[in-house]
Amino acid sequence: MANLFRFLLVSGGLVLVFITGKPIVETLQYKWSGTTVEGRVIGFRGSGTSKTVFEDNTAKKHKGRRSRRPVFRYPIAPTSLDSLDGFSKSVILIPMFNYELHEKVNVVMDKNNPEKAYIYGMGIIFSDVLLVAFSFFMIGLGFYRRS
Repeated sequence: MANLFRFLLVSGGLVLVFITGKPIVETLQYKWSGTTVEGRVIGFRGSGTSKTVFEDNTAKKHKGRRSRRPVFRYPIAPTSLDSLDGFSKSVILIPMFNYELHEKVNVVMDKNNPEKAYIYGMGIIFSDVLLVAFSFFMIGLGFYRRS
C-alpha cells in the first residue's frame, strides 16, 4: 500500500510539473526569443473550463474569494492594428498580484505564431514557480524513505 502511495505521489508530481511548468518555460522562452507587445486586460475567466468572461477579478467561493484568470487583448505585432484575445492558463495565487480590468500588461508571444501568447508579469510567474516547487516537493516525498 505504501509503495502505491509513493508511486501516485511521484507520478502526480511529474504530471503537475509538466502542466504548471510548460506555461512558465514558454513565457520565458518568448520573452528571450519572441516578441513583446503591450496588451490590456479585458476581463476574467472563471475556474476550470469556463469560457464565460467576467468583469470582476475574483469570485466568491464559499466564504472566501478566489482569483480568476485574466483575459487580455494584444496586437499581433508591435505596430499592428489587428489584435487577438488570449487568456492566462494560470491563476494568480497571491491577491496583491491580481490584475484589474483595463490594466496594461506586457504580452510575450511567438514570432511566427502570435496566437501563442502569455502575460509576462510577476504574479503569474511567481504563482507558476510556486506550483512547480510544490510539484517537486511531491516527487521528493515519493522518493523519501525513513530509515
